[in-house]
Amino acid sequence: MTETIADTVKKAEEFAVDPQLCIACDACCVDFPEIFYMGDDAKAHAIDDHDSSLYNARTVVDVCPTAAISFSGELPPAEDLSKLEEVPGWEVEWAKWRGAPEDKVERDRRYGRDYSVTEEDGYLEVAVQFPRRVPAVRDRFRYGLPEVMPMYGHHVIQDGNKLQIYGWVRDPKIRALTHTSSSFPGQFVIEVELKRSTFGYQARFDGHNKLTVAVFTDPDERAAYEWKSHFITEACTACSICERVCPTNAITSGEIYYIDPELCINCSVCGIYCPFHAIDDNRQVTVDYIKPKQVPKAVVHEELCTGCEFCVDVCPFEALKMELCDDGFNRIAVVIDKNCTSCKLCEQVCIKDAIEVPRVQEFDDIGMSFQNYLVDGH
Repeated sequence: MTETIADTVKKAEEFAVDPQLCIACDACCVDFPEIFYMGDDAKAHAIDDHDSSLYNARTVVDVCPTAAISFSGELPPAEDLSKLEEVPGWEVEWAKWRGAPEDKVERDRRYGRDYSVTEEDGYLEVAVQFPRRVPAVRDRFRYGLPEVMPMYGHHVIQDGNKLQIYGWVRDPKIRALTHTSSSFPGQFVIEVELKRSTFGYQARFDGHNKLTVAVFTDPDERAAYEWKSHFITEACTACSICERVCPTNAITSGEIYYIDPELCINCSVCGIYCPFHAIDDNRQVTVDYIKPKQVPKAVVHEELCTGCEFCVDVCPFEALKMELCDDGFNRIAVVIDKNCTSCKLCEQVCIKDAIEVPRVQEFDDIGMSFQNYLVDGH
């Protein structure tokens, strides 16, 4: 088949990356691995002789939060809306929102204005809330796009005495909606001035589109730092296993499931049941998955059990019961294996060390304090 002039021109078009603007966020390399790679200089580069026709050029260029990607040809409109079909009767739903007051909180989030800086003992905590809702622009209704905002892309970098936080719309369909209103930019950058010496940082981005950065002002705190809770990463597939085995109901659903730091007790049971290796502990170490048949069950040491029943009371899965001993008088705890999830709550509440779950993850002992809670009733 004879190649047309248009085909020849198309093949000659190519992408390039400006190293001065690239912040090594890896967004282009992750989304378009056939075009970009991360070099040894910690900068993105375009692959030699890449095929620029694999993706819509506008979509590729727009993925970069710092406009570091250029294209030698003419940029077309974003492709994704052109591929979508209109939802029948979308005008009725759009009419309900047309002219409605804009959510000012969500608008500020789209510009990176919803953040706080708090000084803690040994570190500064920078918390950024990314957008949670897709704005009510016309094409959201026209093409039936979701109201809940998909996960944003994000990148944190420290440049001297400044902490820079980049955020950008990563979902290609939602990205096509950006710039269709006066308050829906495709990306933003936050600069936080650090007015004292710092010793690195750690960052986490959770399933509620919230980024938390701990910037250490004490080197000893950096070595000993622990997050308040376990954390579900972007490897989450929303399979719901973690939610079902959590003993404190700390996990809620979403595009990526979310662990409430106020409810999490760092028992790691969510991680050992997660088949996708999507849960990090409070030291940012991925919890090892254990096959269900190999998950260890609680073991009662009969000679130490005094029959206090606190383990039975604390177990949220009804995996423990009291039974009479052979003497027909004393009672001890007995494990119902099929109900036990290996959460270790029973082990932690027992002050006699009469029950244990033989796996490596540990969390703070709550024995006497919880027993007092059960006795006092508050």
